[in-house]
Amino acid sequence: MAEPAAPIQIDRARDPKRQRIGLVVSVCAFLAATISLLSVWEIVQRYPRTDDAYIRANTIGMAPRVFGQIVALPIRDNQYVEAGDLLYQIDPRPYQLELARAEANLAVVEFEVRALRDSVLVAEAREASAGAEVSRAEAEVLRRSAEIDAAKARSNYASDYLARIRPLLEEQFVTADRVTLAESEAQAAKAAVAAAEANLADAAATVASARANVVSAEAELKRTRNSLAQLGDVNVRVAAAKVEVDDARLNLQYCEVRATVGGWVTNLNTNVGAFVKVGDNLFSIVQNSEWWVMANFLETEIEQIRIGQEVAVYIFAYPGHRFRGTVQGIGWALYQPNGSTQQTLPDVKPTLNWVRLAQRFPVRITLQPFDPQYPYRMGATVTAIVKTDGRDPILEQVGVVGSPFSATADGFPPSGSGPTLLPKQ
Repeated sequence: MAEPAAPIQIDRARDPKRQRIGLVVSVCAFLAATISLLSVWEIVQRYPRTDDAYIRANTIGMAPRVFGQIVALPIRDNQYVEAGDLLYQIDPRPYQLELARAEANLAVVEFEVRALRDSVLVAEAREASAGAEVSRAEAEVLRRSAEIDAAKARSNYASDYLARIRPLLEEQFVTADRVTLAESEAQAAKAAVAAAEANLADAAATVASARANVVSAEAELKRTRNSLAQLGDVNVRVAAAKVEVDDARLNLQYCEVRATVGGWVTNLNTNVGAFVKVGDNLFSIVQNSEWWVMANFLETEIEQIRIGQEVAVYIFAYPGHRFRGTVQGIGWALYQPNGSTQQTLPDVKPTLNWVRLAQRFPVRITLQPFDPQYPYRMGATVTAIVKTDGRDPILEQVGVVGSPFSATADGFPPSGSGPTLLPKQ
């Protein structure tokens, strides 16, 4: 039968030493964890950061302003274009015809206007002639009135003379021939009065006719001037025809679409021969003169963020490479579907979540100039870290951990947007 194994002997003398070592290690681990926790908390408080951030740039939709068929398309998708480069051309022939038609119409209108101006001069002369005719007729009326007065005076004298000598015939102081002659003279004087009155009526009718001619001449002059459509130094008909010419010339110019800014062609979905309509976006140009990051920070963090603060930007496409940025502005409003107006009444949801999430406000960060070795792409995901006011975290000061802002600060863009460098071709 085997003998039982000897019991393990424990060195009780060394237990306190091991306990002290374990205690020291535990305390050091606790202190390291506490310092690390405080440092992480300080870094988070000192450097607000977010991964909910994306690169943005201005995009310009290239839509035609005239309709027609594309006859030239010298660009390719994702190509870089300079401002002023030809992007595409629409068939200009219909618009050339429109321009020729408008110019011909302008020439016809100018000819008509010259004829109407001559007509105005004729109408003005006719009006002046009619006015002079009225003056002459009125003078004739005055002359005829004077003749009537003279004829009446002669008639009255003849009647009075006849009345004086007729009684003398019975007493034979005058001869019968003398009386007969006086009677003839009296009748002739009355006939002269009647004739003068008739002449006066004719003269009055002439005045009325002359005045009617004046009214007709004035109406004709007014119609001619209205047809001429002259307002001061501007002829409305000519101006309207010139507007048609300018519009046709502008439409012809719109047949050639050129880049207004430098940037990249993107989402090109057309080709030569395609028929395009006004307002159809054929593609877009991503403008290269301005790049920024739209970073969505928690509302509990934006209190520390100020305009002009330094920002470290890390683009997911370029791991480890740091880009420089500057806070340009902080958003002031968010859309709230709960409480939004529906048909003039607020739409408030009847439920309320007990867990409330902090809102995120967009912070616009201006990026450093474009680097051809690390090109920006609109929509790329980035991490944005803002350097707020105050001292750097403790572990950074003692050199235990590195700072995302350890790079030099030269080259940081100002808070306002500005032009960037063009890529090397």
